Amino acid sequence: MIDDSEDMDGAIYVAEENGQVVGFIQGVIIDHQPGQDTVFDAVHAPRKDGWIGLLYVEPEQRGSGIGRALLDEMKRYFQSKNCDTLRLKVLSSNQRAITFYEKYGLTAREVEMITKLR
Repeated sequence: MIDDSEDMDGAIYVAEENGQVVGFIQGVIIDHQPGQDTVFDAVHAPRKDGWIGLLYVEPEQRGSGIGRALLDEMKRYFQSKNCDTLRLKVLSSNQRAITFYEKYGLTAREVEMITKLR
């Protein structure tokens, strides 16, 4: 997680309460420029994406505003790096997280489909 953040111009923020870690967020920046990925080039215009890799808040702290504060901080970081979008993935079964992100202003853009092969 730390190596990814360093290698991809990312950041990690930690929330503490009474000296204890109660949450954290990790994000990286992916800069899509012409010529780097021909499949991407064929479908999208160049852009710089801020990706949330992990957002975690201790269960007893959820609903207290810590997740929003961490997301706000990462959003400011991505804006300072001139990112065009803030993106993340969330499991379709994690309705609490989906509701949280929708309240923050994120919208579903694509659906990943999966089936077991063995």
